[in-house]
Amino acid sequence: MKTRMPRAVTTGVVVRSLRPTDRDDVQSLHERMDQHDAYLRFFGARPTHLGDLAASLCRQDPGHCALGAYIGGVLVGVANYVSPVHQLDNDAPLVEFALVVDHNYQSHGIGTMLLTRLVDAARAHGIGRMTAEVLAQNTVMLEVIRERGWAHALRRDGTTLHLDLDLDEDAQADGPSALPRPVVM
Repeated sequence: MKTRMPRAVTTGVVVRSLRPTDRDDVQSLHERMDQHDAYLRFFGARPTHLGDLAASLCRQDPGHCALGAYIGGVLVGVANYVSPVHQLDNDAPLVEFALVVDHNYQSHGIGTMLLTRLVDAARAHGIGRMTAEVLAQNTVMLEVIRERGWAHALRRDGTTLHLDLDLDEDAQADGPSALPRPVVM
C-alpha cells in the first residue's frame, strides 16, 4: 500500500518549464502511475510508448507548454497544454490541458499549484480558453477544479465532464489574486 505524504507539501516544490532534457523524468513519472491513476489520466490503459509521450510533453513552442513540479530533484507532477491542430475561434486561442501528479503527492496542493502556473503561462502566451476532459469518477481532479473556482465551467456528458474555461472570465472572477504572477520558464 502506498503511503501518502503529509498535507501541504507545496513549500518544497520547484515548478519550472520542462525541457527536452527532462524526458527521462517525465517518462519515470508516468511509469510510476498505478493502473487506476493511468485510467483516470488517459481514460484507458497507460500508453505503451511512454518515451514518445514524454518527448512530446517536453516540447516548448507556441502550441505546447509543460510545467513540472519537482521535490528534492524528483518530478512529482506535470501540467501541460497543447493547441488543437485546427483553431476555429481565432479571437480566443484555445488549448487543451492535462495534469498528472504522482499518487503519493496527490491531494496536497501540487495539482492546484501546477494548474495555477499553467493558467498564468497560457495568459502570458495570449491564450484565451483552456479545455479539458475529466472522468466523473476522478474526484481528485474535480477537487482541483473546485479549488480553482472552475466548477461553473463544467458540462457533463455521460461519465465525462468537459471543462471549458474562458481565461478572461477567470481573471475577472479571481479579482486581485489574478494579478500577473511571475511565470517560471
